[in-house]
Amino acid sequence: MGSFLTLVLLLSNCKQADNSKKLLAQALKNKDFATAAFAYNNLLLNDTANLEWKDSLARIYIHSGNFEGGVRLGEQVLLKQPKNLKLLELVGIGNGRLNNIEKSIINFNTLFAASQDYTYLYKIAGMCFDSEKYNEADSLADIMIAKADTTKKIVVQLPSGESQSVPILAACYNMKGAILAELADRTGNVEHIKNAVPYFQKALKIYPEFSFPRLYLERIAQYMQQGQGK
Repeated sequence: MGSFLTLVLLLSNCKQADNSKKLLAQALKNKDFATAAFAYNNLLLNDTANLEWKDSLARIYIHSGNFEGGVRLGEQVLLKQPKNLKLLELVGIGNGRLNNIEKSIINFNTLFAASQDYTYLYKIAGMCFDSEKYNEADSLADIMIAKADTTKKIVVQLPSGESQSVPILAACYNMKGAILAELADRTGNVEHIKNAVPYFQKALKIYPEFSFPRLYLERIAQYMQQGQGK
């Protein structure tokens, strides 16, 4: 009797897995990622060690905003596949969105070491800036100004919530100016503002359509006109 029940359960599990695979194929065909996530979860119930399914589910979760689930599954895959750089990038993004800044920096440091892609170094600089680690951000900006491919573009988030693709060199000069502007705001040292202006001007010289340094320069001009910069 025990052998018969085992056989029945095995056949039932095989049928469920087959149905889940059919559901998955249909969901992916229709770009229905919520249903695809459901199907992947069903498949993982029967094969918890399947790295391909975990990888795919982690990507769906992170892209859909379930950063906690995506990072958890992604880290499990990366333990076995440390060179899975695309997944590592998504885990880095997920950690950033979860405010796991130190983990995210480690993720992007690993990506930079493996690829020498300065886009990743800029992401680290951005996280340092947002964490008010201005010395680290400034040092990284200097490294990129000296070594990065000046034709390379990156996506920068603007204060309006929109994004803009700009040359990495322009973005680095803007960051150095922004660091000085932040320090001026915190310390009241007007010299920081004066020293920030050339960096914003360099950013605009490289890419005149860059909104960020133009906005900073407009604010600085208003500040000076009000007589607070005297």
